[in-house]
Amino acid sequence: MTEPERAEQLVLAYLARVGDAAYGRLPHRQRTRFVGDLRGRINAACAAADARSPERVRRILREFGDPEDVVRRACQRSAGAGGDEVDGAAPGGPADGGDAAESAPKEGGWAGSERPMPAHRVHRDPPPWRGGPDRSWLRGASSGRSGAGAGVSRDGGPGPIEAVRRFPAEALTIGIYLLSGLIGGIAVLWLLGAVLAVLSRVWSRADRWVAVVVPIAATVASMALWRGEAPYVDQFIMASLADTGAIGLRVAAVACGVYLAVRLTRLTRLAGV
Repeated sequence: MTEPERAEQLVLAYLARVGDAAYGRLPHRQRTRFVGDLRGRINAACAAADARSPERVRRILREFGDPEDVVRRACQRSAGAGGDEVDGAAPGGPADGGDAAESAPKEGGWAGSERPMPAHRVHRDPPPWRGGPDRSWLRGASSGRSGAGAGVSRDGGPGPIEAVRRFPAEALTIGIYLLSGLIGGIAVLWLLGAVLAVLSRVWSRADRWVAVVVPIAATVASMALWRGEAPYVDQFIMASLADTGAIGLRVAAVACGVYLAVRLTRLTRLAGV
């Protein structure tokens, strides 16, 4: 991954945390405008400072402040202004023309906050968008066909075609999970999907745990429900796996495929903000 790509990942991770903090505190459309406006201000600040490396972008993000504080201050200002608009800039941040002393980041932390900047989190790839209502994969597809194109969903956000274009390896992972669950003869193919999920730089750590652990746990639990008999342990394992274990594995594979599809759709929406 090149330095500009790493810098863009830092911005996306920061916006994802801002969206998480705004979820439940701002309406969906207002939250979308808020994150979009904040991204525009971040891009403008980076362009003004010629910040193209991850280190310089990280300094710009420190100046904007901790995502929780950004949302809290923006909500306070919105309440004071009557709640009509929410400004995306943090008070005292570079986009707000604040005091340089106030916008300067504290040593090892966010500006205006005692909490340290989570370097281990900003280095990782951004987690999927967790704000707004759920939108299924099929709904995005049908909305895209009836709207401005197959790559756009009903609310103007990117649809499944755009998700496949941006994240082809992750879309392939979803397809493998769904096929292995729907077609019993290739259920073992989910292992390939699990490998791709673990190696992906897009899925969050929680997504990878879900992709790997859920099918295994469902298979073991289903095998425990088998009511047959076998004289030896290995025969019991093989018989229960072929009977009830395969059913649990297929159900879990489909569930994981749907879960990852929703996550990828939200991540695509965030990347398109």
